Amino acid sequence: MIVAANWQRGVLRAMRVKNHPIEVVEVTDLTPWYRRVRVHAPGFLGALEPYPTMWVRLWVPSLKRDMLVQRGYTIVDPDPASGTFCLDFVLHEPEGAAARWARNAAVGTAAEVAYTPQRLVLDPSLSAIVLAGDATAVPAIESVLAALPDGAEPHVIIQDDHPDRLRLGGARPRSVTWVDTHPDGRGVVDAIAALGLGRSGTYVWAAGERRLVKAVREHARADLGLPREQQHTQYYWITGKDAG
Repeated sequence: MIVAANWQRGVLRAMRVKNHPIEVVEVTDLTPWYRRVRVHAPGFLGALEPYPTMWVRLWVPSLKRDMLVQRGYTIVDPDPASGTFCLDFVLHEPEGAAARWARNAAVGTAAEVAYTPQRLVLDPSLSAIVLAGDATAVPAIESVLAALPDGAEPHVIIQDDHPDRLRLGGARPRSVTWVDTHPDGRGVVDAIAALGLGRSGTYVWAAGERRLVKAVREHARADLGLPREQQHTQYYWITGKDAG
């Protein structure tokens, strides 16, 4: 029996962030290492207005302690009429708590999610946007691509070592630069620098492993000279930790 005595849950409860029950209704493997899980969450989507990068905290059993831990996941393909949405998981090794939960997920598997508003607003005058991260950031990147201002040229840079790399969906044409994994995200930073973008009209967005995100944030600030309103970075996970 998992005891959910986690300080994070306590803090969120004090902030009146509500946990919502979910139940798995479908599991689809998009690649051998990338799994999409569709869940049913009665009443959850009805009060939400979808926006790019909208995400939830998924509570799953820790691999190390008798408690629940949380990881953030972008809401994919929400369907308010049926009360369902999808969460995408990288089934990586070494395995984390969320990857273990997803690997074992089957129809009827139950869990909880919590929604924390953090709306991304894109300036319609943008001329270029960099969307960078690892495979965990792909769902959020796709949601941004679907909502880009017409005049913004997207530059997608993803750090990943899988030979069977994901195909980004959507109707809008774009190029994707894949770089091999480097512990400090140097490949992603070098790819951004090679674009030769200036400060005016440029926005940089990055998510994924903490060190990668930190490297992009420092490059955006120190090398590109972007002010805070022209960048957004958020780490999703930390190497060696079973929760983000």
